[in-house]
Amino acid sequence: MGEAAGSDQEHRRGHCASSQWPASGHRRRVRHEALLTLARKTRAAAEDGDTYRLEHAVSYLLDELTLHVRDERSALIVLVPGEERILARGQGHLLSDVAALAEATSTGCAGQTKQCVNRVQEVLTRLYFQARDERLAFHDPAA
Repeated sequence: MGEAAGSDQEHRRGHCASSQWPASGHRRRVRHEALLTLARKTRAAAEDGDTYRLEHAVSYLLDELTLHVRDERSALIVLVPGEERILARGQGHLLSDVAALAEATSTGCAGQTKQCVNRVQEVLTRLYFQARDERLAFHDPAA
């Protein structure tokens, strides 16, 4: 991978907003807006009825969301316990929804474009609200 590709990847990943996120040893966390962009691209693939692109987009979204949730665990534990539980539960539901969507798209959505679009839209909506709630909890409007 060339230097330009590496810097493009770094740009897509966002920047560490806090020293609580380790800068070495693993990929940097994906910011909320980047996850929302991935979900919008997934919705576009579903709307186009492009099952190949949809399957890959959902898989990528699941991978990035999984990393994002893992990276946020240390930030969640410093929140008020009730708030931490609510956000962790929301992340769990979101991961389950995206995993179920990934399973559904791997078996093909051919002939079921409307159902796929609806499921992706539900994920996008849940992701939007989860990101909003996390930004508010972390008092980080740029997260």
